[in-house]
Amino acid sequence: MIKPLLTLTMLAAALAVPCLQAAERAPLNAADAIQGMGERLPIGKQNVSLSPLFKVYTFEKAGLRFVQINSLKDEVITVLTATPGTEARLPIGTAAEEQMIAVNDAKNQPLGMVTAAASCPCNATVVYRDANTTIVVVYGSNGEYITSYVIKSPQTKPPQ
Repeated sequence: MIKPLLTLTMLAAALAVPCLQAAERAPLNAADAIQGMGERLPIGKQNVSLSPLFKVYTFEKAGLRFVQINSLKDEVITVLTATPGTEARLPIGTAAEEQMIAVNDAKNQPLGMVTAAASCPCNATVVYRDANTTIVVVYGSNGEYITSYVIKSPQTKPPQ
């Protein structure tokens, strides 16, 4: 039992080394950074939140729109994409430190773990909306952030 496990571990390590070396060689380009994203008070950005409970700042780069949600104390909570066809939560802010749960809808079995500290009953508020996207924040009775959801806006076609 130990020998096959050791062999598998050595094989995984051997395969990982070229990937790590390639990642080390990839140069970072300052032009790829999005100025202000991840900052408590992004310079030159206006709070566009639709809710008095959270602050929201938007950023655009290479055709992608990002929405940063901050607390009223200017703590960065999370950054989400708000571009049709993309779904991502960037590893920025306090929410990036929290575990999320993934559920297999077909079997209704959890695939991961989740931790959330909040005082319920819980509420939800819309913090951002554009022609394609609505972002809703779920928060506890003390105003603490629990999670957020990106909801695609239905695209209506004109009657024919």
